[in-house]
Amino acid sequence: MLLLPVRTGLSRQALPLCTCRRAFSLSSRSLVAPYLITTLPSRALLSVQGPDSTKFLQGLVSNDVRRLAQRGEEDAPDKHRVVYANILKADGRYMQDIMLYPPRTAPPDGAPGYLVEHDSAFSADLRKYFKRHLLRSKAKLGKGPEEDLVVTAAWRNPADVGERKSSPEEVQQAERWLEERKIGWDPRVNGMGYRWVAEKGAEKPPRELFFPSTPDQFHMHRLIHAVPEGPADFPALPLEANFDFMNGVDYRKGCYVGQELTARTHHKGVVRKRGVVFRLFREGEDVPDSPIPSPALVPYPSLFPLPPPGSTLTLLNTTSSRPRASGKLGTSLCAVSSLTGQTLALAYGSVRLDHLEDGEGSSADGVFVVKAPVSEDAAVESREEGKRPRAGRAKDEVVERGDGAGESDEEGGRWLAKGFKTEWLEFKLEEEAIAKGL
Repeated sequence: MLLLPVRTGLSRQALPLCTCRRAFSLSSRSLVAPYLITTLPSRALLSVQGPDSTKFLQGLVSNDVRRLAQRGEEDAPDKHRVVYANILKADGRYMQDIMLYPPRTAPPDGAPGYLVEHDSAFSADLRKYFKRHLLRSKAKLGKGPEEDLVVTAAWRNPADVGERKSSPEEVQQAERWLEERKIGWDPRVNGMGYRWVAEKGAEKPPRELFFPSTPDQFHMHRLIHAVPEGPADFPALPLEANFDFMNGVDYRKGCYVGQELTARTHHKGVVRKRGVVFRLFREGEDVPDSPIPSPALVPYPSLFPLPPPGSTLTLLNTTSSRPRASGKLGTSLCAVSSLTGQTLALAYGSVRLDHLEDGEGSSADGVFVVKAPVSEDAAVESREEGKRPRAGRAKDEVVERGDGAGESDEEGGRWLAKGFKTEWLEFKLEEEAIAKGL
């Protein structure tokens, strides 16, 4: 691993560069691996098995679980190795985003089985939720989070460019290794790479083809592609996070919990908010003209504090005296360019698409003021330790909470966010407009 010193303004830090430099030799092999690979400890697994497991899950998740290939069906043309879905509340609001995988080993009785990937903080609640719906179904849950299994992701190395670029043969070797093990694509967005479940201590892929990375690197990869993951990224209405565009819902599968709102919005309504990638910056700095200025970015989570998930996004340039929020921010991450040393902050958020641009092509289009969240009852602590807000404070005068609290009211020092639609979102929106005759 190469360590690159970069001056950040806070201190001189050593940043890991995502390259795989091999010892000098006369070999013609490239200097970087074609793929990065990491495990995702923030994601946990719960097994569901039994003769009624397919019917049980079919009534609780937004996608058709019958599409998932069971053991021995991996090469069936109408089956998928990974299925993406959401679990919704009865009113159609977001509860949890999940991935479905076949079991690691086929059950001895031949009954279908599933591994349900979910946010690790939601494991206890997910188990209770499933138990509440099991009733007399011939299905059983695993004893707990499958701690001997880990969720793994691999994706193309962004540093695999230029003179150090891998040869087509190396890329083919890496993809052949994945195919031989029946590993499936991440079904959400092209470019996200591969996703699978592996046993702890299982065979490691060749290092010259899969360079070990970190969950933070995958987080940045997700943000660049504007792909939400976990409760911090999803708004109350999952369609506003593009889960329909990311192959997360089947409108023909039949009834499931929370179906009505999603189906009605799809067939009769228009989704005004969508998930996009944001660049965060301070007021007074130049407005970014692209989400990523360089592909050689290194995640650096502790570089400086960022606005917390749930922060509201309100248009900077508006004529309204009391503008309404245009959307909400999800997770964010600091990063550093390993080529220039430039520091930047990326984030995911859901926002009104008509507020991203006003048609005049101004650099201020799609720029939002970021406001930290406030408590539901508007009785929150002041930034000064031990100081309480005055009695009778109106709800529109509440004090903000979290990192950046109060900064949205400080002219010249506010957090701003510039939104960008990804290419895949542009394509999906155009496809939807043609299908609906808009």
